[in-house]
Amino acid sequence: MKKLIPVLIIMLLLAACNFPGEVDYSEDPVVQTSVSLILTQGAQTQESTPLDQTTTLSPIQTETPSAETQAPAETATMTQTTGTEPVPSQTPAPTEVISTDPWGGEATFTEDFISGDYWDFESDYLYSKVNNGQLEFISKGTPWWSSWYTTNPEFKNGYFETTFSMPNCQGQDRFGLVIRWGGSSNFYYMGVTCGGYWGFTHYTAANETIDLLPYQKSEVLKPANETNQIGILAKDSSFEFYINRQKVGSASDNAIADGGNFGFLSMSSGTQNFKTLIERLDYWSK
Repeated sequence: MKKLIPVLIIMLLLAACNFPGEVDYSEDPVVQTSVSLILTQGAQTQESTPLDQTTTLSPIQTETPSAETQAPAETATMTQTTGTEPVPSQTPAPTEVISTDPWGGEATFTEDFISGDYWDFESDYLYSKVNNGQLEFISKGTPWWSSWYTTNPEFKNGYFETTFSMPNCQGQDRFGLVIRWGGSSNFYYMGVTCGGYWGFTHYTAANETIDLLPYQKSEVLKPANETNQIGILAKDSSFEFYINRQKVGSASDNAIADGGNFGFLSMSSGTQNFKTLIERLDYWSK
């Protein structure tokens, strides 16, 4: 496993969203206000200007790390049969079992939250703190305010997975796994809610949310206060989605052309100190 030191990026944006459930929120206006803060290892900060109304669309390519393996060498033995010359026989090399699961083999990147050096942060909207081997990721309660926190390195294709629980989740509170955050508040995320719904969303640089897969009920999700895993297998414009390592859906979209950072999103629907306890963040190159 390769442990990489992250550069953390935090973006906080306020926007109306299409939420799961029986109520149709599709007519809600988008609120075009934003606040952003970028943290680097050098402790420098940069404040962004308000985002404009444009959405950028383009096609995709990145490199992924590779690993070399060496198969065991073949061995030869000698056997003796009465009245014949010794005959060499070969013992076949053991067959290497290669997992076809997206999470098979050693992860390229793992964050298990031993240190809070790059994860500890607090603002008026978000509290992020490593504690006892978990990341406490807390939306303070501003309704419908989305906060996300992402880390280097940048990847496009591969399998992304996080392990978490939401002990005080209520109503339409939401937690998500973010991929392909490219620096312009344009990214994808797989979100889950308290009631066992999940969906896949494109969050645009214009503060718009486009649900590429509308939120849908899944029996694979455990209750919000129990530990769950969600994962995204990304390959160019194709995506597969996993809950507790069971495939639950797929989608295609080419709106985000490049790789980017990955991490987490939290949105409170009004719950004060909506908390997600994150145990791991993993990535496998594919």
